[in-house]
Amino acid sequence: MQNDEIPVVNDPRTLKRNIEVTDVPTIDSEVRTVLRKLGEPITFFGEGPSERRERLLRFLQERPHTNIEFAEIEQTEDESMASEDEDDDEEFYTPGSEELEDARKKILKYSVDRAIARVNKEKEEAKTYDSFKVLKHRRYINSTLGDYELNGTDVLKGNTRAISVVRANCDDTVIACGSWDGNVYFLKRDEENLLSQKGKSGNGYHTEKISALDWHPTDSTILATGGAEGYVNLWRYNEDEIVKPQLKLKASERRVPKVAFHPSGHYLASTSFDQTWKFWDIEKELELVEQEGHSKEVYACAIHPDGSLIATGDLDGVGRVWDLRSGRSIAVLNGHIQGLYSMDWSPNGQHLASASGDCSVKIWDMRKLTSVNVDTQLFSIPAHTKLVSEVRFFQNNSGPLAIAVTDESDENPSTLNVAGTFLATSSYDGTVKLWSADNWINVSTLKGHNDKVMSCDIGKQGTYIVSCGWDRTVKTWCKL
Repeated sequence: MQNDEIPVVNDPRTLKRNIEVTDVPTIDSEVRTVLRKLGEPITFFGEGPSERRERLLRFLQERPHTNIEFAEIEQTEDESMASEDEDDDEEFYTPGSEELEDARKKILKYSVDRAIARVNKEKEEAKTYDSFKVLKHRRYINSTLGDYELNGTDVLKGNTRAISVVRANCDDTVIACGSWDGNVYFLKRDEENLLSQKGKSGNGYHTEKISALDWHPTDSTILATGGAEGYVNLWRYNEDEIVKPQLKLKASERRVPKVAFHPSGHYLASTSFDQTWKFWDIEKELELVEQEGHSKEVYACAIHPDGSLIATGDLDGVGRVWDLRSGRSIAVLNGHIQGLYSMDWSPNGQHLASASGDCSVKIWDMRKLTSVNVDTQLFSIPAHTKLVSEVRFFQNNSGPLAIAVTDESDENPSTLNVAGTFLATSSYDGTVKLWSADNWINVSTLKGHNDKVMSCDIGKQGTYIVSCGWDRTVKTWCKL
């Protein structure tokens, strides 16, 4: 016998001859069962039945002991049916409270009324649609955005760490800044978009870094924050004194990276690193829903302008769209290859933007999505060279950008809808970029930060952009 014919214990060449392709189950539910019993993941992201079977074959060929008899793990008929049912959808439901039922009824009525008003407005605009006017208006907007330059840089007095999030309030008078030192700082805006510091939150109310912040949609003095210690705090801003939280909610044992007010102002959503997101009735100080469904930390969230849906995104790169009126997951957004860090809805109610660690921003059309996993999107913007930390649509339909434009004969002037015509993104590559929502082309790149840009926001009138970052500064950009 030649040396190369001497059997070697656990020799990979010998092992691979022990398991043949025909020895591995062909039914996907049986393949999953084998993987489960072997302690291997049942499925990987984007993996289909054929890839899963090939993975099982490779694993069995390479493991030290391969004398597995598949008869030992055959299922009974009842077990097989239960496993197939579990693998098909893996959804389960728990009884909800009366408060949750009442909230869903209110959200249903609120969202239907908003949707009817939005659709009726779109129908009226369609009657007078003039492509020449639209083109002329969009060119004006893009030209204006292209002229935005750095207007001011603010270093927050007393701040000691990176500034993670900025948001302008609903009447465009105050900008709140969340810091990793656990404080919220407030900047008062004047008519020239210059900022002056007007107080901060008290020490100790967030004991860890703040990365979540959102203003109330109608009350310019109320804001919500989320901290890494797991608390969601609600504040009432007063520039004349140190601001203290009016309400503290223990949302999680882990970090709360995002909060978002429902457009009605009665409810608040929060995400968590415990792989769940929660929905709160802030008037009753009550947790309505703790929703599971993500396999990794839930980072991003955004609520539909009608108040009917919420989008959430996790650090596995998977987004989900949930119906707040029923609690169901109605769409899964597959397409990003790294985590989702920000999401925002267009005012048209049809488009959802998601920003990712894969340096891209994807635009999803809700009219084309289904409840099954989908990897198609309306458009994918290669937005930045590093992680995209924020994406924000322009939400308002008033201000200097809403100008009257004339038709091809330079007659019949009319003011067109400006809401949703552009969006802003920020990135760890140190830039803020502005994009046309017509063709998703970059119309301006704002440079000024010397390190990661962690957040940005668009002024409610569209007259300025505000950003913050790792360099501990807050910057404003506008047409000078």
